Amino acid sequence: MILRELIDGLSVIDIKGNTNIEVKGITKDSRRTKEGFMFFSTDKSEKYVKDAVLRGAIAVVTDSDIPMNTQCSIVAKDIKGMLGKVASRFYGSPSKGLVVIGITGTNGKTTTSYLIESILISSGKNTGLIGTISHKYDGRTLKAENTTPGAEELQCLLRDMLSAKTEYVVMEVSSHALDQKRVEDIHFDTAILTNMTHDHLDYHKSFERYREAKRLLFKNYLQNSLKQNRYAILNMDEPFVTEFIPDEPINTLYYSLSKNTNAYLVDCVEDINGLQLTCSVMGETFSVKTPMIGIFNASNILAASLFGYTAKISKEFIISGIERLSGVPGRLERVKNNKGINVFVDYAHTPDALKNVLETLNRLKPRRLIIVFGCGGDRDKAKRPIMGNIASRFADFSIITTDNPRSEAPPDIIDQITNGFQGNHFKVVENRKEAIFEGLRISRENDVLLVAGKGHEDYQIIGQEVFHFSDKEVIEEFIDVAD
Repeated sequence: MILRELIDGLSVIDIKGNTNIEVKGITKDSRRTKEGFMFFSTDKSEKYVKDAVLRGAIAVVTDSDIPMNTQCSIVAKDIKGMLGKVASRFYGSPSKGLVVIGITGTNGKTTTSYLIESILISSGKNTGLIGTISHKYDGRTLKAENTTPGAEELQCLLRDMLSAKTEYVVMEVSSHALDQKRVEDIHFDTAILTNMTHDHLDYHKSFERYREAKRLLFKNYLQNSLKQNRYAILNMDEPFVTEFIPDEPINTLYYSLSKNTNAYLVDCVEDINGLQLTCSVMGETFSVKTPMIGIFNASNILAASLFGYTAKISKEFIISGIERLSGVPGRLERVKNNKGINVFVDYAHTPDALKNVLETLNRLKPRRLIIVFGCGGDRDKAKRPIMGNIASRFADFSIITTDNPRSEAPPDIIDQITNGFQGNHFKVVENRKEAIFEGLRISRENDVLLVAGKGHEDYQIIGQEVFHFSDKEVIEEFIDVAD
């Protein structure tokens, strides 16, 4: 596209040079810059600007006037917002041709997105998925680097989905993505709130700022969407739910595990093998059975079912969509074995997620509940003793280990976790593989073993290095060795 068309009407402070030039690509990563690209300097570092120009950038956007040898230099105040808008224009505003469902919240985003995807597929819709585990469309599965991709990658992905005749896109929308304006100029049809609990305070600094970022999906992006028939679907069980209610004329619907709302739980029978639910959705009552366990998954099912109603999907397809989903990778994912042990891998890496999972397993356990977990380095330190305290209260025995220590010393992270423990029913095994092996060694028939924190992830970050590591693979390796 021509640069002049890409920036027409956008808020800029100054433009120097020729805007009647063809832009062949856009990026905020100087390493990905090629000849004819437009480069957005989002981190205020001149060295990346120089690198981008050397690699062939013909236009550069910065927040200050930096002398550079390029055909056009643009100074803008809101570079991240401008990047999202330019990316949308460059790729032809693809969200306008798609039905886009955005899901935000601390926990439950991935499971809810998989449930909605399954419901849509059951009803015959061509569906795309963008989320923490992977991005999927048209029979393709792409590995996800972030829960929500960067603005330019996201708009390119939406363009490709549209070209592949995708009708619906189910997207997890993280607080980072909202704060960094990665979803700028995406026109949402539906926005869903799962829940709001303690997470990412290392980035947002306070719970209020974290909530403020999440609210943007409803108060900004859904509110400003050009789509006509928009829906906000909110969890009435959340204490801050009223903060997320968008202004009219957006349709706002609610779901709850206990309150008589648009979608609510009539009855629930649960055991270690799954859930049998009776749900009321917009006045219709139906029963559904799923191998997913935990009352929190009943909440996710209600949210997905309520979306099904807004999309005018029949009750039969909603039920079949829920029941055909056997589970979500790394979300209380059962690992089969011949030892009679109930082994689960779960992504729980926040206090609330860990508490929910452990409360559920503790309530349903046939015998003992054993947990293997750690906490990530260079991230929210305040949650470490909280998670240690939760483990000590709900598990019979805990094995404390590493997660992704990154630049921090693993013993320091482990000490902060154990500082929150009540009692001494725990053991420290710093090496994660050995910790999982130890959990399996001490488990007996009918015990429940939970390996928490990494879920679907297939890597471990130690220092600056990234190593292949999968909790599920380690468990399966032990089972093979033991056999």
